[in-house]
Amino acid sequence: MPDAVNPIKVRFCVNNPRTLAERNALIESGSECIGCLGNCTRCFETRFLEINDAFIEGDSYDEILSKGEGTESA
Repeated sequence: MPDAVNPIKVRFCVNNPRTLAERNALIESGSECIGCLGNCTRCFETRFLEINDAFIEGDSYDEILSKGEGTESA
């Protein structure tokens, strides 16, 4: 379970957010913007985030983040 010692690590590919507003919201929430996460096919097909080194997909970033809340941090 994430806590102050082991926070959730969230990263996203710079090209995955469909709009600048989505990209800025992810950055403002503390997510790390990466040039490329090497998940190119899925990147153009759906929204996804890398949460604690696991790719999680969903219809929205809020949905993905809620799925990732239970993800163990490394």
